[in-house]
Amino acid sequence: MIYSLLAKLRRELYEKNFIKKKKLPKPVISVGNLSVGGTGKTPFTIYLSKLLQKYGYKVCVLSRGYRRKSKGTILVSDGKNIFVNWQESGDEPYLIALNNIPVVVSSSRYEAGLKALENFDVDIFILDDGFQHFQLYRDFDILLVDARKPFWEDKPLPFGRLRESVETYKYADILVVTKAKNESKKLIQKLKTFEKPFFFAKEVSNRITDFENEYPLNFLNGKEIFVFSGLANNEQFFDYVANIAKQIGFKITGFKGFKDHFDYEKFSLPKANFYLTTEKDLVKIKNKLKGVYALKYQFKLPEEFDKLILKNAEKLTNQNQG
Repeated sequence: MIYSLLAKLRRELYEKNFIKKKKLPKPVISVGNLSVGGTGKTPFTIYLSKLLQKYGYKVCVLSRGYRRKSKGTILVSDGKNIFVNWQESGDEPYLIALNNIPVVVSSSRYEAGLKALENFDVDIFILDDGFQHFQLYRDFDILLVDARKPFWEDKPLPFGRLRESVETYKYADILVVTKAKNESKKLIQKLKTFEKPFFFAKEVSNRITDFENEYPLNFLNGKEIFVFSGLANNEQFFDYVANIAKQIGFKITGFKGFKDHFDYEKFSLPKANFYLTTEKDLVKIKNKLKGVYALKYQFKLPEEFDKLILKNAEKLTNQNQG
């Protein structure tokens, strides 16, 4: 109760301009959620960045760099070169940078934005995990919704997983539903009550990677594979791989889950010829383990979503030029 009230007070102090937000000279699109845990912010941020890049926009992702072993404002990548290791950037910003996307990390995303502008041209900033980063003015807020535990069925911390109260959704411009097994009528009817545009993100995994090469999933056919990950929800990843194993035809010899953002400085895994993990984990373990591959995980969104984003990107950049 106290946590919820404090979170509400903090937001209102910024939203009602009692505490002034800092504004960057270029538009900011925020990607965030209401709950703790994984809703797919990193693959969604990559999808959004690549969509805008495809249509000629110079983007830069601004991130806190959660659990990074560095301080201050760090230029991770200019989109061509990566200047630091994953320990200095954080695992998720490093993974974003591997996709040829400029990234800057800082506890102050405003300072991160200024650092980016000092080093390269930017048309649009993408604020990673930004729904609660009130200090920075956002032009457009995208709220990700985990279909397995949507915010309207949850409670604020410590009784649930919500960082803020349910009604905070009203500050979002659009809702993107992730982790949905199907687009049920019940779910669609509930989403309509929020009177916001909403879209379903589909998970696509048809390749694996070792960061040097990519292979089709049937590369795994007939192999014996040990599966591990360090995620907020390891069981979901394990279930996903188990389903792929049935489709492709490979044997899983075991599973092991580590805590989210596990650094693999000290770890123990059974001996195996082949290991399968996530890209976020592969970033940290690829030089410590042989025969390890990551499931290439991407989002696919409807054409209507792309059109809405591009329409708003054009509007925001034109306003900025004006």
